[in-house]
Amino acid sequence: MKKYQEVRAYEISEDFKFMFTQVVITHSKDIAMYWTRDNVGYTNEEMAKLKVREFPLDEKVFVRDFGETSAREMIEEAVKKDYFSGFPIVVFWKEAENDYYENWHSHFEIEDSTD
Repeated sequence: MKKYQEVRAYEISEDFKFMFTQVVITHSKDIAMYWTRDNVGYTNEEMAKLKVREFPLDEKVFVRDFGETSAREMIEEAVKKDYFSGFPIVVFWKEAENDYYENWHSHFEIEDSTD
């Protein structure tokens, strides 16, 4: 994990359009914000309404269908599973009404090999 030490996690939340929170891993708050704007489709006016805080890389959260984990562990998992193509990356997210996070594990379906 040494080569990822310089990255930080940013929790970006909103309660006015999509009603969700995502944790973005990147090298700066500005990159996290502009990447989110470009990928989610917020206007500049909506960007001013976003709540952003630095999210500790080692803070444990519960991810549905995966269990308790941290942003740092999710980066390692993404690299191991070959889901990682570089930063920025969203390691987990949650909808406003949920008290748990989700990520690719939350929607993983085991392939049936009996076909």
